Amino acid sequence: MNIMEKMNKLREGINMNQKQLKSLFKKALSIHQKGDFNLAQTMYKEIIQIDPEHSDAYHLLGQIQAQKGQENQAIESIQKAIKLYECDIYLNSLATIYLKQGFIHNACLCLRKALSKNSKFSDAYYSNLGLTLLHGGECVDAMNNFKKMLELKNDIPPLYSNYLMSLNYVPSMTDQQIYEEHLSFNNLFHLGQSYNKHLCLRPPRKKLRIGYVSSDFCRSSMTFFVEPVLRNHNYNKFEIFCYANVEQPDDVTHRIQLLENQWIDTRLMTDEQMATKIMQDRIDILVDLNGHFSGNRLAVFARQPAPIQVTYLGYPNTTGLSNMQYRLTDSIADPVDRDSYHSEKLIRLPSPFLCYQPVADSPDVSSLPAKSNNYITLGSFNNLAKINNKLIFIWASILKKIPHARLLLKARPFIDSKTQERFQKKFYKHGIQSDQIVFKPYDSKMAKHLMAYHDIDLALDTFPYHGTTTTCDALWMGVPVVTLCGRCHASRVGATILSALGLTDFIAYSPKEYIDKTIYLCQNIHLLKNIRIQLRAIMQTSALMDAKLQTHNIECAYNLMWSGNN
Repeated sequence: MNIMEKMNKLREGINMNQKQLKSLFKKALSIHQKGDFNLAQTMYKEIIQIDPEHSDAYHLLGQIQAQKGQENQAIESIQKAIKLYECDIYLNSLATIYLKQGFIHNACLCLRKALSKNSKFSDAYYSNLGLTLLHGGECVDAMNNFKKMLELKNDIPPLYSNYLMSLNYVPSMTDQQIYEEHLSFNNLFHLGQSYNKHLCLRPPRKKLRIGYVSSDFCRSSMTFFVEPVLRNHNYNKFEIFCYANVEQPDDVTHRIQLLENQWIDTRLMTDEQMATKIMQDRIDILVDLNGHFSGNRLAVFARQPAPIQVTYLGYPNTTGLSNMQYRLTDSIADPVDRDSYHSEKLIRLPSPFLCYQPVADSPDVSSLPAKSNNYITLGSFNNLAKINNKLIFIWASILKKIPHARLLLKARPFIDSKTQERFQKKFYKHGIQSDQIVFKPYDSKMAKHLMAYHDIDLALDTFPYHGTTTTCDALWMGVPVVTLCGRCHASRVGATILSALGLTDFIAYSPKEYIDKTIYLCQNIHLLKNIRIQLRAIMQTSALMDAKLQTHNIECAYNLMWSGNN
């Protein structure tokens, strides 16, 4: 039945006048909530034709348009709703779209206006403001807004996760503080129940059932590391289930769906429903790929629907959950003295703990841009949450010692001129003029995004939260990366990646060494030129891109977990 046939059926018995409009809107809302976005969108448009001042129809139409990636149309629809009736809910929805586009300033304005309405949802608005500030590079302000949220309401797992996630970016937070805050998540949300007790009585199977839970089975940074594992599983020994919490499925989603696995869409499932489904699927090992990042389903793991639960890849820290038994890592990212900061038992894979799969249409490596520019261009394409004031001071120190150098910063929020101005002021405080800083917004086309590395001679890793995808992308494009190795996983991933390629000389262990190594490399153009020529070939023959070996190591870890559980 097509949309017009569905609409005609819904019109039966409904006299399309103002008195009956409420009934049609109620039906549209119900259809929207069930996930039939196309029909709901058509119905909202018809309601607007009947009543051009129906603000709720404009608002919900905008939400569907945003879910479909039609962001400009969504902004227009929700702005019409706000013009008719300015309320906190509409303002919050508009802020969410501005944030997705990278317009941090506009998003903050909307959220602060929503908070001024003193809504009962102010806890959620503080959380959204925290996310917006974090994406805009203000990690301390973000953390403080999340704290305000928790003062109002601390019993919603995704909102609490936002607070915990933000702690990884704040340089002043100690490892012990971060660990204790993560344990509080377990204290609040551990349900003390288990769906899987009867599964121990089941007859043995030849294949282990592995369930992966993620919101990143789509075009995202995690896909570069998840897809190669899914592609290389031994399906003679393992059955693979993908529990997909994907907000906007895309071509990558479709590609993963075509693999030899069971695909379960969990977007509309409650935590209880999803846990029951996993139990019914008789999953042996359930793997979390989100941690406390957005889109996670840790509240499902709190119910323990599988006998063994593991966290891997997506999050650089502990989940804090007492029934998350294991966390996959390696001995460089998490040395042996890191065990006490995890509620999980650390299973250390042969380094590196991850495997990189570049995009198929990657551009070729270019010649060294310094040769034609006659100056060095440093660069960072990491998200702005990782660029804190302490790091800016270090980068400014480098630029002062190489006065003709440029620093190219590329991130989604640099689409916003106000964000560019704000960051320019951060550097100016340390004596860096505007002609040494170049800002570029993110490119949605991956090939075009990678081509921006043609303008970079040397990449600078962020600290204390390293890049992962950005570091691999830079190396793949022939651009070496200088990293500052710290204590925790987030500040050691760069060391894992560079060590896998034999590039340990690019790892610094103090801010001074980070500065000195960068200056030395900037003064050795011939060295940068030779490294650029060789890097892609080095990567292709390294463990960092050996998907079969990486997947085999993970499967060995699963077998070890299972044998220890039975």
